[in-house]
Amino acid sequence: MSPGVQSIADLTTETNPTSGEIPPPLVGASTIVVGNSMYVFGGRLVSSRQMTNNLYVLDLTTLVWRRHIGPPDSTPAPQPRYFHSANTYKNHMVVFGGMSHSNQQQELCALDDVCLLNLTTMTWTYPEVGPSIFSPQPRYAHLAVTAQDKLIVMGGQDMANQYIKEINVLDLKTFIWIQGCPLEGQYGAYRSVACSPRPSDPSLRSGSPFSSMDESNIPVCVYSNYNFADVARDLQIFYPLRTPQFRDHSPDMSGASLPPGLRFPMGHLLGHHMILTGTYLTPTHRSFHIWALNLANLVWMRIDTGSTFSSGSWNRGVLGDDENSHIFYVLGHRDRDLLEDYNRRQVNFDHIATVDMEAFGIYLHPQSTCAPIAQELGLSMLNEPSMSDIELRWPWFGKLLSSENDKDYKALAFPESYPVALAFLQFVYTDHLMTAQQHQPHILSRLLILADMYNMPRLSQLATHALHQILTISTASMVYETAALTCRTALQIRALRVMINAKKMLQQQQQMLQDDQQEQRRPSHDQDFMIQRIPSQDSSEDPFGSPTLRKLATSKSSTTHDLSVTPIPRMSKSGTMLSTNTHPPTNTFRKGSVTTALHPSTSSKDRPNIGIRF
Repeated sequence: MSPGVQSIADLTTETNPTSGEIPPPLVGASTIVVGNSMYVFGGRLVSSRQMTNNLYVLDLTTLVWRRHIGPPDSTPAPQPRYFHSANTYKNHMVVFGGMSHSNQQQELCALDDVCLLNLTTMTWTYPEVGPSIFSPQPRYAHLAVTAQDKLIVMGGQDMANQYIKEINVLDLKTFIWIQGCPLEGQYGAYRSVACSPRPSDPSLRSGSPFSSMDESNIPVCVYSNYNFADVARDLQIFYPLRTPQFRDHSPDMSGASLPPGLRFPMGHLLGHHMILTGTYLTPTHRSFHIWALNLANLVWMRIDTGSTFSSGSWNRGVLGDDENSHIFYVLGHRDRDLLEDYNRRQVNFDHIATVDMEAFGIYLHPQSTCAPIAQELGLSMLNEPSMSDIELRWPWFGKLLSSENDKDYKALAFPESYPVALAFLQFVYTDHLMTAQQHQPHILSRLLILADMYNMPRLSQLATHALHQILTISTASMVYETAALTCRTALQIRALRVMINAKKMLQQQQQMLQDDQQEQRRPSHDQDFMIQRIPSQDSSEDPFGSPTLRKLATSKSSTTHDLSVTPIPRMSKSGTMLSTNTHPPTNTFRKGSVTTALHPSTSSKDRPNIGIRF
């Protein structure tokens, strides 16, 4: 590492101990996250090799475990099992298959049952699955995904430890197995992961391997790695609702580096990225790895978490839900030995590490709330004086109006420049950031600050996403300052990483220039006299040596002039919010009508603030 450059990878990961009724070390337990809770079900005890059907719940805020024991008159839990699958569906945990005991003689058997846990009432139900020619073969260590009211089960093993080459689809509305077909290849929890991208994701519409999918199809993406000494990687895509025809995209994967062979991998879907985790073991290296595959272009990226997972025993990763969908949780024990626990197939629950995936640019993009034609209509309404309903579109402003006694006249002096005020009104009337005006870097910065001041989550989400998209060397300093002012830690870390990488690149270029200069000063072996080096004008007067490097060195964005925190407007006795700017408001909006006088002047500094009157 170059002098003066420090790694910021550790800033993305935080490790904490858990407390309460911590689950004992388990083998083959299932783990899911719904809302603010993590659920661990089943597994085999490491200490006694006894299978369990215990259910543990972790509060992700307090990090306190509790074992759930239902009332005496409640439906009993499913029979003990391990290496089963657990998926979420409409606030339920869907459990399928696994390995269990068939009778009192403790004979092992594979299961093919379906069990549901209502996560609201914490009660178990056992739906009656109708007869079907597509009913699956009992199995364990299989793959399962839920999508579009369907449970797709594939692969796994039987009691003879043979891979089951079969795909089955269960309709979760009717609980009938509606599809089944043979499967070529060996797929199971020891070597493979599966996920189902959303057809509505705009990132997968054009130019991606999923560009041909439609809303009626369920795409399934399966990644496998095997032959760990000389790792082989496979990526297959198929559609299980029709006769599956696997499309091999293994040669299409690329990246600065590719994932090593990961044992007991797990896969999760975050936006248009597949998150891959697993245990990496070699004679000289042992750690827990996190990788991300961009499904739009099949490019891999290593999630660098610093030194967090280089020691201890980290065993199981699971993705957050809802507001924490960008948080990745990793369970383990930071003081145990990873190789020893892997040999036992042991998962620990004593510590939990959280990784903010947004700091790597991986998160759920804001969803569209209306069609493009509706957004265009909103812009048209902004220019119609007879369509004044800003107090309805901006709840904070409507509340301000209703809280005052004087209903006849209200005015709000908006302490922003004309371009920022116009971009803000465009958002108010469209619920989107859709114009070129709104996507100028310095305007996005002000919009995020306004969203933070007035507690506007939608605008905050849109502005944060847009700043992620425009993050470059030239905008990194501005984005960093804005993120710091609005407490957007992930965006701040990502901007800092861009600046550090730019500095590293400059230092490397400077070192290369110095090496070239030293090489030119050396005497020639082919001549018996010294060659006098003629100093270069660039090397003597410009330490960066090239226009490109000079531009990088001076790339601190000129758009950072408008980053001061917006002052809180003062309010007069008549209910008027006054700007701290001495210019009088000239652009007014009256209650019952909108009078738009947003006339841009020749200079943004001379443009007046906007006065909104009702």
